Amino acid sequence: MTYKTNILFTTIITICTILFFSNKSIAQEKIVKIYISQFVEHPALDSTVRGILDGLSSAGYVNGKNADIRIESAQGNVSLAGQIANKFMSNDPDIVVGIGTISAQSFAKFVKNTDTKLIFASVTDPVEAGLIESLDKTDGNISGVSNFVPLEPQIEMFLQIKPSIKKLGFVYNPGELNSISLIEKLQAICPKYGIELITITAAKTSDVAQSATKIASMVDAIFISNDNTALSAMRMMVKAANLQKIPVFASDTDIVEQGVIAAYGPNQYEIGRQTARMIASSLNGKNIGNMTTEFPDKMELFLNLKAAKASGIDIAPKLIKSAKSIYKN
Repeated sequence: MTYKTNILFTTIITICTILFFSNKSIAQEKIVKIYISQFVEHPALDSTVRGILDGLSSAGYVNGKNADIRIESAQGNVSLAGQIANKFMSNDPDIVVGIGTISAQSFAKFVKNTDTKLIFASVTDPVEAGLIESLDKTDGNISGVSNFVPLEPQIEMFLQIKPSIKKLGFVYNPGELNSISLIEKLQAICPKYGIELITITAAKTSDVAQSATKIASMVDAIFISNDNTALSAMRMMVKAANLQKIPVFASDTDIVEQGVIAAYGPNQYEIGRQTARMIASSLNGKNIGNMTTEFPDKMELFLNLKAAKASGIDIAPKLIKSAKSIYKN
């Protein structure tokens, strides 16, 4: 091999090596599009979002580096949720995330028959919502994490705090199928505990104050479970209940600091991290069709002793000792 031939050969090898590593680097730096729609802003769903972002970061997906992560809130507006879904889908995302039933439903009609994957989070009943066919079978490119937890342990906790409950109030948005599903379950369960379920609707946040005031005069306690409209106006709910000296219970632990006496439910932040793991698995090549719906790993008890005192309730020391978190001020 002549000197010139050797130089030419070395040059070609060098160029090929540079191109190889350059192309590999480009592949590694591929930006994945993860677009998140949150139906409404309140502590529970906000915690879910934080969990998703932290979980994605732990999995190596960092916004602005190798991921384009966008988050928008529908502010409790069904029409706006549809507009957000339409806008996000027009940008050809890799994965869309619907936080809350209505946001997930808004995406569902767009992702079918496309390559885009839909991961839902904090959806109480994904089957009733029409997102999947059954809990042990996904709908091709849709799966996610439900925030449903058994209702019986929650009712038993209510009765430990206030044994005299005979009428339990439930405020809900009739447009949220998760709430309809919960009402059906509660109507079947409450009579077993000698409790009558009293329901009242609040189609939007501005309706909550009037609905809460009305139902507070009719019941012994109020229960808010996973209804995003009611949760987003929790302070109004608590104010109405305080005037009647009755307790407010919830299944969302993040809301207790707003004056709810007790909540026995899932950790919404951990639900977010569960959701992030599903997102990362899908991005890493796992077939979403093999991912069945996940549920919270455990339930936690949060207590608000100041709220209990305001309602004239003394919580038993045994129950206080079992609480994960206690608010005193």
